[in-house]
Amino acid sequence: MKKQLTLVPVLSAAVLSLAMFGGCAELKDKLPAGTNPAIAVHAEGWTNPSSANFHGKAIMADSWDMRSCRTCHGSDYSGGVAEVSCRTCHTDGGGPENCATCHGGPNSPAPPEDLAGNTATAAAGVGAHQKHVQGGNLSSIVWCYECHTVPTSVYAAGHVDSDLPAEVPLNGPRARTASAGIVPSPSHDYTALTCSDTYCHGNWRADSATSPRQFAYTSAFITGSNATPVWTGGSAEAACGSCHGLPPAGHMPALLTTCGNCHLGVVDAQGKIADKSLHMNGKINAFDYERPF
Repeated sequence: MKKQLTLVPVLSAAVLSLAMFGGCAELKDKLPAGTNPAIAVHAEGWTNPSSANFHGKAIMADSWDMRSCRTCHGSDYSGGVAEVSCRTCHTDGGGPENCATCHGGPNSPAPPEDLAGNTATAAAGVGAHQKHVQGGNLSSIVWCYECHTVPTSVYAAGHVDSDLPAEVPLNGPRARTASAGIVPSPSHDYTALTCSDTYCHGNWRADSATSPRQFAYTSAFITGSNATPVWTGGSAEAACGSCHGLPPAGHMPALLTTCGNCHLGVVDAQGKIADKSLHMNGKINAFDYERPF
């Protein structure tokens, strides 16, 4: 005689949730039906993003903890006793636990979307994420770990076990490169939505005493501007000339279109960055030499 499978029908929405938040970019409105029709424990609207009962909203309310979903859907969310796979919709590595299930999208885990489903750069959770991770006109890609502590898993300490906003320790070398006696101590202001005291936004200086090209100096040091860009301020916050003068303070007078005469391969004849990997790289690239700050 076959044993009959019985499930207790009064289960929390979080226990049987399939995704981690309401703005899942890859989520379909209708999930596949299980092969066992006796299993029907979800509320009406469980797969409808516009419903108050949507499973993503339930997971958000439970601090994005979906480990109990494995009870019915299996340890890897591939079906389990419910015989419904979460991976039919969540096809990326890790299934529902993929980074982009909660934030970001198909091409990047960095917002948009943010955890609240925002896509506008005016939202604090979105801001300049894509400008950093895709690279702009002035710099190469800024990886997530430069600003955040990237978790090794969804449930690693310091990830979903703490309240928003996300921690921004700025521990990467882009923020903390030391130069000529300056050791940056970066910080992020959650109210003003700014970062400050970072190498990448101008907290650096070059010492004439150690330079083989002292003619370029008009004082003991050439210095950056130590800018404090606003995270939601748009491209103007990091326009050329924002993080250091054109030319920087302490540098001999020069036209922007002549920068490439000395900074070979870094700046082109129009004064634009020609090789982004040579800009904000912790080094001075000039003439035929390269040296640390």
